[in-house]
Amino acid sequence: MKIDRSAHFTYWQFPLIVSVVLVFMNYSGIRVFTELVSLDINREFGLLEHLQLLLIATAFVYLTKAIRQKEFWFEKLTYGVLSLFFLVLLLEEIDYGIHYYEYFIKGAAEDKSIVRNFHNQGDNNYYLRQASYAVMILLFVLLPLFRSKIKNNLIHHVAASPLIVYSFLVYLVVGQLARWMPKFGMPVNESLRGNHQEFEELVLYYIILLFVYEIAISKKSLFTSNGATRRTS
Repeated sequence: MKIDRSAHFTYWQFPLIVSVVLVFMNYSGIRVFTELVSLDINREFGLLEHLQLLLIATAFVYLTKAIRQKEFWFEKLTYGVLSLFFLVLLLEEIDYGIHYYEYFIKGAAEDKSIVRNFHNQGDNNYYLRQASYAVMILLFVLLPLFRSKIKNNLIHHVAASPLIVYSFLVYLVVGQLARWMPKFGMPVNESLRGNHQEFEELVLYYIILLFVYEIAISKKSLFTSNGATRRTS
């Protein structure tokens, strides 16, 4: 069987290389590297956070493009709703611009008393993370593995390439690596202390981007212009 080397590079080799390099930079103890990953003044200004924003923004662009390309109104509406979701996700990740306003306009330090977003309030982040695990297992493991056996058109359409399972394995590896580096005695970047999940999030947003590209751009429309479903590859 011919191996599509470019696909393997896209789905797991590239995100593995990038994320592992960022993890080692973060725990290197070399200031120029740690500052590049996550700035002392505010981790939101670092490369790690902005790569996440780039991935979310790109997924948003793909979804808005799909609105124009799809034929049936229900499919257009679905991608419209998903576009709004990703727009809110982007705003959540940038704290609705609060930290930019504080630093560039007010010239002040981060005000910890301000409610900055929804997902970091109370136990919201914990519950969202637990729910995300179930969704990830379904979308990035189970459906891709059983894709060839799925007969339902809708479920088959949202079943990603089996290669995305490798992407999910990268997510698991990077998460464990980021957790174990301090236990190995590597220096901790204070601006990211207790936030090793940010490296997991980077890989997760990359997986989501791959998923969005598959269903929104590379696959044919699920519905014809009159609403009939078609089998998608």
